[in-house]
This record gives sequence, C-alpha cells and structure tokens, in this order.
Amino acid sequence: METKDSYLKKMKEKFDDLNYKWNIERNKLEAKTQQAKVEAKEKFEEKLKTLQDRREQMRQKLDQIDNAGEEAWRDIKKGVDSAWQSLNEAIKKARSHFD
Repeated sequence: METKDSYLKKMKEKFDDLNYKWNIERNKLEAKTQQAKVEAKEKFEEKLKTLQDRREQMRQKLDQIDNAGEEAWRDIKKGVDSAWQSLNEAIKKARSHFD
C-alpha cells in the first residue's frame, strides 16, 4: 500500500521534472511568439496564464498532502491526481498552439 510520504515524494519529483521541462518549452515557445502576430501572442499569453494557474493549483495540492495527516492524505490524493491531469492538459494545449 502506498504511503503518504512515498506518494508525496513521487508527485513532487514529477512536478519538479515537469517544471524543468516546462521552463525549456516556455523559452522555445516565447522565442516563437516574438515572431508571431499580436493575436497569436495574446492567445499564447492566455494559455500561459492558464498554465501558471494550474501549476499553482498543483503546488497547493502538494502542500495539502504535505500537511495532511496519515489518514487524510488519501482523501486529497484524488484532487492531486486531477490537478496533475489538468496541468498536463494545459501544457499540451500550449504546445499544440505552436505546432
């Protein structure tokens, strides 16, 4: 059975890795937007804002697990998994905007 600490560690590692990869992708996308029309840049900035909001939600969920008791963290896990999926979808949408 998965423990709170092992789950939290796994999710924090995934989140850190995602943030590292996103920073690289963001730099590439920002370079592309400098050449794009104003409209495209505005759409990208909207997607970036959505992504930043989702990243913040994910960080808050991880904090909730970190602060939860041994029994309560399992109740929070579903929200974390959902936030993780939502964050990944936002990244895919940001990437697809420039593919």
